[in-house]
Amino acid sequence: MRGLSTQLSRWLLGGAIYLTGWYYEGPALQAAQMGAISLLLMAGFFSLLSGDTLRIRPSLVEWLFSAAFLFAMLVAWARGNALSTMYGAMLLLVLAAIALMVRHGRADGWVAVFRWAYVALLGTLLMVEPQALFASLAGNVEYGQGLVRYQPLGMHPNLSGLVYGGGALLFFQHSLTVRRRPRQLFALAMAGLCLCVLLAASARAGMLALAITGATGVTLIAWRGSRRARMGLALAVLAGLVLVLLKWTDIRDYLSLILDVDSPTRGVESGATGRTDLWRAGVELVFSDGALLFTGRGIRSALPEIIGFPVESSYINLALEHGLFFGSLIVLAFAVTGCRALRHGLQGQPPRYPLFMAGLMVVFILAQSVFNRYLIGVGNPYSLWILVLILQLNLRALPSDLRARRARAAARAWPLDRDAFTSPGSLT
Repeated sequence: MRGLSTQLSRWLLGGAIYLTGWYYEGPALQAAQMGAISLLLMAGFFSLLSGDTLRIRPSLVEWLFSAAFLFAMLVAWARGNALSTMYGAMLLLVLAAIALMVRHGRADGWVAVFRWAYVALLGTLLMVEPQALFASLAGNVEYGQGLVRYQPLGMHPNLSGLVYGGGALLFFQHSLTVRRRPRQLFALAMAGLCLCVLLAASARAGMLALAITGATGVTLIAWRGSRRARMGLALAVLAGLVLVLLKWTDIRDYLSLILDVDSPTRGVESGATGRTDLWRAGVELVFSDGALLFTGRGIRSALPEIIGFPVESSYINLALEHGLFFGSLIVLAFAVTGCRALRHGLQGQPPRYPLFMAGLMVVFILAQSVFNRYLIGVGNPYSLWILVLILQLNLRALPSDLRARRARAAARAWPLDRDAFTSPGSLT
């Protein structure tokens, strides 16, 4: 019965992740989002029902998120915003469900569920929208419209940069954990396909975030990595430079096209005035009310239909919804968790590069959050994954008897669980 409940929990979680990848506008979007939340809550319930939930005290991050969501819910209730109050209650329930799942005796296997959900999404793209994907990837330009940006399953191109850029990191991490060559090649192929979606969507914020993430990883490995890692890094950089020198003209022309640098609205001559104007308006709204500056307005109270414009930054969005106090603490929790994962990933002997990659995933969403509002969210696959990752990385060290239970659980885990990147207590 325990095994059946565990497998059912994983299938429900996989279904929830898959549904969050569908973004076609209209009633279908609302149905997919609410269906995903329902499946996620059911996954948490069956995880608890399996009886393999370990008794681990709540981490500081869990207390912080709980307090922030509860306070935002109370603020929304006091302001008479029923919709925001419901969103706050929903996030509290989702947080509880994820907290149960990361305490499961086989919690390390959740990363495999996310990977297979991504595989299902990528497979769906290739079956449902192959022409749109390859046309946009080739740089399709229509007269009077400009560059045609790919919208995978209706998802906005900017959000696609977060979801599929993060998916590339997730699969690259997996390629570091498996030893069989076919599985490594499959993981790298999936990472490459995610990058193709990123390029087809012309998601420049996602590309920039990946560049920042890559630069961070290269710098830290060159500084603190093993000799073997530094040598491999040097060879990879050398090979990349040779490729750029040999194909510089083709690479330059393609990037100029796919980045839309000549567009009057998106190109370099536009000066990024659209987004910076929105940031300016958001900051002005944050400081427009002294009381709301510290209390916030409630979760999902900064939507365009409410405040009149989209907030194209998670940091401004957090200040609007949670206030400066809780908003700053949430960002600090992400930053500290990412830094600790990077440090502990390189400190081990041998280095734990999958854990190091987990830290880079946090770096990616922090960089991407400058340009979008999805740092705290459960409505897309990558934000949901990051919430699971943050909670799991912050679980406290296990007492000795619970360590024994986890060891017994790992011994009977699925084969996909054996390449897990971390476990509770990894960062303590």
